[in-house]
Amino acid sequence: MNSRRVGVERIFSWSALEEKTRVGILVSVFLLVAISPAIGQSTESGWDIAESSVDSDLNAAAVYGNEIWAFGDGGLMLSSSDEGMTWSTVSSTTTANFISADSAYESMAVLDSTGSVLIKQGQDADWVNIGTPSEGMTDLVLIGEESLILVGDEGAIWKYSASNWLKIETQFTQNLNDVSFLDENNGIACGEDGTILFTDNGGTSWDSRESPLGATSSNLVSVSYYSRVRMFAVSSNGEILASISEGAQNWYLVEIESEGYSTSLNMTLTSIEVVSGSKILFSGPDNYLGFSKDGGNKVEHNLIPEGVDTSFNDHAMINAFKGIVVGDKGVILFTDNSGENDQVGYEIPDYNNFGEFVEYADDMMLDGFKATVKIVGFGIIFGFLIGVILAMLKTAPTNLKGLVEGRPNVIIRIIGGGLIVIGINLFWNGLSGFSELGLDGIEYIFTPVGDSRGFAKFGLGIAFTLLGLLFLSNNGKFSKMKIGRLTLNPWKIRPLNWIATLYTDFFRNTPLIVQFMFIHFGLSLGMEIQDAYESSFGAIGTDGFDYWLLGESAFISAIFTLGLNSGAYQCETIRGAIAAIPSGQMEAGRSIGLTYMGTMKLVIMPQAIRICIPPIGNEMVNLVLNSSLAMVIGYAELSRQGRLIIAWTFQIFWAWGLVMISYFVVTWTLALLLRRLEEKTKIPGLGITGGG
Repeated sequence: MNSRRVGVERIFSWSALEEKTRVGILVSVFLLVAISPAIGQSTESGWDIAESSVDSDLNAAAVYGNEIWAFGDGGLMLSSSDEGMTWSTVSSTTTANFISADSAYESMAVLDSTGSVLIKQGQDADWVNIGTPSEGMTDLVLIGEESLILVGDEGAIWKYSASNWLKIETQFTQNLNDVSFLDENNGIACGEDGTILFTDNGGTSWDSRESPLGATSSNLVSVSYYSRVRMFAVSSNGEILASISEGAQNWYLVEIESEGYSTSLNMTLTSIEVVSGSKILFSGPDNYLGFSKDGGNKVEHNLIPEGVDTSFNDHAMINAFKGIVVGDKGVILFTDNSGENDQVGYEIPDYNNFGEFVEYADDMMLDGFKATVKIVGFGIIFGFLIGVILAMLKTAPTNLKGLVEGRPNVIIRIIGGGLIVIGINLFWNGLSGFSELGLDGIEYIFTPVGDSRGFAKFGLGIAFTLLGLLFLSNNGKFSKMKIGRLTLNPWKIRPLNWIATLYTDFFRNTPLIVQFMFIHFGLSLGMEIQDAYESSFGAIGTDGFDYWLLGESAFISAIFTLGLNSGAYQCETIRGAIAAIPSGQMEAGRSIGLTYMGTMKLVIMPQAIRICIPPIGNEMVNLVLNSSLAMVIGYAELSRQGRLIIAWTFQIFWAWGLVMISYFVVTWTLALLLRRLEEKTKIPGLGITGGG
């Protein structure tokens, strides 16, 4: 007999529930259990609202002693003595809009929209108007207790020193927007059309610096001269420029990882504030504040406190963590952690647990694996093609005798005379520039770096002159030459072999890591190829094949470096395989009417490539391992991902263990493919095999 009460089974019995209801309950329970650790997790703004009690636009700010000052429209001045939390109005002597401010050398100066400059020397001192040198001024910087630099429209630069204004005459006409000085002498100014100017004599004279933006419509709006070899600038289009060379000689566009390796934040910017060697703050209209702790590679979009809707104009940082930002409508925000977004309620992962460590690291390792395979694939193809070409050049029989034999001596001597004239001219032009390098003695070995073009002319001049003398002395007998006890036959020189030998000797006798840095940072090869592509075919997209192939300059530099380096080693391997082919096969090919190149293509190379597959396979495996050095140019392959994982988890053994396994998978797979290829292409009857 069933003793259950009527109605109770219908309500509480699991079997009595409809199938859809049961599924819904199971899914709900699963989700509740799965997400329960995340309940309450949120991201909060690293900025707090300060009560300014004004509604005028605030355009500039500066830290002065133990105070922070803010300046705005209508001559508005505000000051705070509690790190920006509370503010009081300061009486002003002008009603013009303040647009720029700076503090240094125990002084503070502010510029208004009419071009007037007020200066304050001492916290208890009054503001003094030092005059209006010109209208259209946009920014100022203090370079001494009573010295400052102004920049403005149409390239205007004024210097104030010893109570006098001096207009600095330059040939520049672009509007200048910002200026920054490291000390009393070294400074940078930036402006329209990618203009970058540099001075090392306190602003008395200025030199132009080449911008990676070129003479385009890009408008550089803010610049920061942080240290001797650390300079940054931003454009209104959201591009970040950096220089790590003394004197701001070389600039490059930062590839922003957080924007998919784009060279733009895709945000309008108004200012940049560099607070440490790698920590940068950005501001812009439409509530934009940005933060980066690695020199702009990854930029975080700061959350803005609720209720704030403004355009931000300027930062004033007390140190690398504490400071303020000012904006329109009297908005002032203050921070004690550089504005970095606060993670609230997040469960801290336990990276001592291998499962949680792998869960964090697996996506990064997969990205590094793909990036490594990408440069290795292109590097192998590129290196193999170079190796084949160089090997054919090295084995080419063409010599100087073959070039002139059978031709009239008169023509050869005329050509020789012309080569002498050209050679002497090139030699003299190249040599004349060496004295300007200021080198002495053994230091002249560095001439190829100091004057690359001059050294090339110098070397070609010597080669053309010697070749011209040889042609001029030709008597049709191609006789040997005696120099003391040494007997030479210059007619046997093979020019193609010399070119290939020079190439292989250079790349085999310099470290690969140096080649990476020279090609990427020195030659800026990746960026040059990107610029060439964009000038011919338009801007590189943010996705698609063109972005996959050319969107990252570090990738371009990496495949060229690996290919050029590997090609030098593969050349010797292929040359050895060519030498292993009996000479009778070349003679047989020529005897049936094939040219040298035709015989190489149809007879020699097919056999040589099959012979050299094992040693070339070894070189290709080395290429995979050498690809780890691409991390020095910022390419996100496996080794760099390993370093990033360690920086976050501090699990050194596990991180490098994952990297080693990942490299082993790549190289082992490649070795298996090459072994299979070797078996399939082996020449029957050639070589010795072991017993079965």
